[in-house]
Amino acid sequence: MITGGFLLLNVLVRTMASNVPIDPGFPGNTSPQQTKCMDELLASVQDQIRSPIGEKLVTKMGGKDYFLCRLLRARNWDVAASAKLCQEIVKYREQHNLDFILGKVIGDQPIQDAKDLSWRPEILDEGVKRVIPYIPCGRHGYTSIGQPIEIWRINKLRPSDILHKCSSEDIWQWWHFHLESGMKATLDGAARYNAPLKGAILVFDLKGFGARHLNTTCIRLLAQLFSIGQSKYPESLSRIFVLNAPTLFSGVWNSVKGVLNERTRKKVVMTNKGMHDELKALVPPDIMPDFLGGKCPCNIGERIASGGSTFTAVHIPARNTHKVVAKVPQGGYLGWEFFTEGKDIKFGVYYFQNDSYIDNSTPVSSGEVVRELSKSENKGDCVTETLTDLRGGTYVLLFDNTYSMMTSKELRCASVADS
Repeated sequence: MITGGFLLLNVLVRTMASNVPIDPGFPGNTSPQQTKCMDELLASVQDQIRSPIGEKLVTKMGGKDYFLCRLLRARNWDVAASAKLCQEIVKYREQHNLDFILGKVIGDQPIQDAKDLSWRPEILDEGVKRVIPYIPCGRHGYTSIGQPIEIWRINKLRPSDILHKCSSEDIWQWWHFHLESGMKATLDGAARYNAPLKGAILVFDLKGFGARHLNTTCIRLLAQLFSIGQSKYPESLSRIFVLNAPTLFSGVWNSVKGVLNERTRKKVVMTNKGMHDELKALVPPDIMPDFLGGKCPCNIGERIASGGSTFTAVHIPARNTHKVVAKVPQGGYLGWEFFTEGKDIKFGVYYFQNDSYIDNSTPVSSGEVVRELSKSENKGDCVTETLTDLRGGTYVLLFDNTYSMMTSKELRCASVADS
């Protein structure tokens, strides 16, 4: 029978001191049947958790009782499936030498600074160092009960840069470091706030999600990464908030949720708004990032290269135009993003049925206006829009500089269509 020993006593003391209730299925709040499952699982995995790798894993996951509960919750309290999961995790950690990755990447530096939220440890590993400039995510303090807050700013993500400038080996090295540092941050948060151990809070800010993010290869890679996070680091997340979710994101979500189990999917809260009441209640205003309506400056994603290298560069001479032609099936979508380097440009979208658009000599005036030609005054800011549930046919994106008698324009543009 598992009595919990020192770890369970420590959890109970933390809970009483912090007045934070213990969630069902966690040490200190298990039913008799769940406690029996813990006993059976412990007997089944003794050999694994007594190995050097197993001992370190149990410690990193919060101690024996927390470790057992995490496995069992992840497998719906199925002892045999949980034992198999334990074996898979230990084997994976041995294959990828994960016990030493934190020391290799950051040495003995802390993961984050609870007071200076902009502080980041110096990265010592060259592979991880190559990836980080292209990944707009990071941890930003803790909730009021010590859960690490991890934020992804998707509008800063440039998938083509990641795929073209980072090797697969480097990306996986970074991801393993990210997951290992996440376990450490969770332990640090519980200790700092004198609270029971809970998973992290993950926030995806999809403001600015557009055409360039619909990169099939990158979506597939992200799905693989999150799949490993779910299967080899079970129950690491308490809640997943997806904010500012546009209609276009539904296709990406269908790809990603296919690799998530039902328990993980139930943790996802998705909204097309910039904030959710549940998240607001978890994160103090002085910790909430300014771009999410809070009071705290946040530099996550600010170091991402902003030169527009994932866009096609187009030089449009004075009194000239540039066209982008896309064929879209019935019910498909069409998205675009563009900006000019300090100049304005006229932009419009036109629709042609069947094969009525022959080539660039076909005047756009013979097509149906989808977006009326008008001048974009953004002058450097990215213009993003996506149209869904379209009629099948040919769509022409027109960038018009004919009104400029002497000034050429430098355009960066990206488009994607369901074809």
